[in-house]
Amino acid sequence: MKMNKKTFIRVLIGAGILALLFYEVDIQTVVEALRGLNLILFGCAALAYLCYNLLMSYRLFYLLRKIGTHVSFYHSLFAHLAGMIASDVTPGRAGFFLVPYFLKNRANCSISEGMAAILAPQGIEFILKVIGGFSGLLFFIAVISIDISRNVLVALCVGGIIFLGAGTAMLWVLWSGESRSYRILRRIPYIKRFEEEYMKLKEKSFSLRGSLYVILLIYLVCWILLALQWQLIGLALGITKLSLLAYFLLHPLITILRFVPVTVSGLGLMEGAAAVMFFLLGVPHGISIGFTFSLLVRLNMLMVDSIGLRGVFS
Repeated sequence: MKMNKKTFIRVLIGAGILALLFYEVDIQTVVEALRGLNLILFGCAALAYLCYNLLMSYRLFYLLRKIGTHVSFYHSLFAHLAGMIASDVTPGRAGFFLVPYFLKNRANCSISEGMAAILAPQGIEFILKVIGGFSGLLFFIAVISIDISRNVLVALCVGGIIFLGAGTAMLWVLWSGESRSYRILRRIPYIKRFEEEYMKLKEKSFSLRGSLYVILLIYLVCWILLALQWQLIGLALGITKLSLLAYFLLHPLITILRFVPVTVSGLGLMEGAAAVMFFLLGVPHGISIGFTFSLLVRLNMLMVDSIGLRGVFS
């Protein structure tokens, strides 16, 4: 009940932010943009996002094989998609960490093996999102000369530091020597209760260090696919001002807010960031179009991620 109350509060906060955004945007501009939406390009964006999910599922399948767990690509795909749909409706996208649970149900894969296949890559993703986000910020300030207020910069820096610290801590826990990390972690009562499972997780994770370059390569291709998805949605709305590079740099800068557990999957936060960035980048009717764009991105993702409902209920 306590958890449900917290989730309800986060939904209210997200709804409140969206209500404020609706107050700021020109509803007529939003409606006209939706009416003129190119459905073919919107469908192509969904296809690009589907390719992203297929590649991420392959990464899960590949890493499970590397730790000696033979799970079919079919089961890896639906476990990944089930985690994605869960992440779309949970604070901080925490639902993605249910992937090991879905793997256990579908393929009798142990929780420690499933966790090993997603935790280290997730830590790397946090670090790369921060690097990509700040690279984008520097590019937009130095090259495009957008003017970002000091308060926004401070907020982005604080958020970046938090996620950089989280990603670094995850990799340190999983990939450092046992004597270093466990000497500290064993003092935590919760960890001590699950000492055996933790040691299994650490052992499995260690075997993935040699796959770092594969993880990085797959993430880079996935990042390009997500930028392509965004560009296609932008083109579907008639936005021609922004290049693929702009979307490539905007993506980590905006989506890192989806991991902030203040609202459900960054509801309202991502929409507000997109509205501000589109305005600063000189997109016509930037606030309204940026807001519309972010809503369509969510819809596009949910359309594809909903395939994972089969993995949730089977």
